[in-house]
Amino acid sequence: MKFAVIGDPISHSLSPLMHNKNFESLDLKFTYEAVNVPIENFKHIREIIEEKHLDGFNITIPHKERIIPYLDEIDAQSSSVGAVNTVLIRDGKWIGYNTDGIGYVTGLKQVYNDLENAYILILGAGGASKGIANELIKFVNTKLTVANRTMKRFETWDLEVNQISLEQAESHLDEFDIIINTTPAGMDDNQDIPIDLKYLNPETLVSDIVYIPYKTPILIAAENKGNPIYNGLDMFVYQGAESFKIWTGLQADIKTMKKSVLNKLKGVK
Repeated sequence: MKFAVIGDPISHSLSPLMHNKNFESLDLKFTYEAVNVPIENFKHIREIIEEKHLDGFNITIPHKERIIPYLDEIDAQSSSVGAVNTVLIRDGKWIGYNTDGIGYVTGLKQVYNDLENAYILILGAGGASKGIANELIKFVNTKLTVANRTMKRFETWDLEVNQISLEQAESHLDEFDIIINTTPAGMDDNQDIPIDLKYLNPETLVSDIVYIPYKTPILIAAENKGNPIYNGLDMFVYQGAESFKIWTGLQADIKTMKKSVLNKLKGVK
């Protein structure tokens, strides 16, 4: 079987490494590659994928919303979130799924014991935020709070959450048990922190869905205050494992997947 991840840019992706190590561990003669698809070429996505004879593929930035019109079906999670990160090709039909929320929450449950009763603040109201909120609602008894710079972004939300501004969030940080950053602040060379952590409760878990860099500025700032932190590595691994299950019906070797990514990040061969 053949798989791939598409995006633009895509050369930095660790998905091929992670999935191919998983295949190797399970003694599967499968392949997984990265395929760069510029926005201007996306109208040819059907031809691009069909030429490679893929059985499924992942989608990353900036194509998670753009892929939807090209699909034959999408699952309920994708429909709610408005984004797809996994496509299964079966009997010529393209079926879309979103495993990002499942990936993040699967990892979070393992590092936070009382997730059901946690008061959670999500920073940002984009697709990643919506996917995580959509999954968290299934487990959390309390009402989620989502903060964004502009309230206009919530016009596409149909989830029952508290909607506040980032300014409001800053003054109420001490009320939350978990804070999850889904904004671009801190990605790549960006050194921004989306909110001031002045009123952060010392027990609050501060999380970021990014794993490159391994510690984003908000995580560094929280750690310097003595708070527990949690990055997006598990989200990346578990969303990949869920994609693998969708494509093959098999359970992934999670330990091998995570180790391969960690070794790469640490420069271990």
